[in-house]
Amino acid sequence: MEKVLSGLRKCPECQVMPGQPHESGCDVEVCSSCGRQRLSCDCEDHDSIFARWTGIWPGKAEAKFIGIDLNDIWKYEKAFFIKP
Repeated sequence: MEKVLSGLRKCPECQVMPGQPHESGCDVEVCSSCGRQRLSCDCEDHDSIFARWTGIWPGKAEAKFIGIDLNDIWKYEKAFFIKP
């Protein structure tokens, strides 16, 4: 387990540790309701626990898994970022 966690980093914007919700106003957090940047949406049903910092940039692991460029992951925001 330690070996896996050693590659994870604090959020580069709000500095929370992996597994923790982002600080209010963090521009890295993705809205769990609409899939956009949380800072620029007004969704009232956003779940900050669902959207917590994982230690990996949002979408990076998903893009690598499905073999696409990270910039294209936003075409799949409903699959990866929106809470079911």
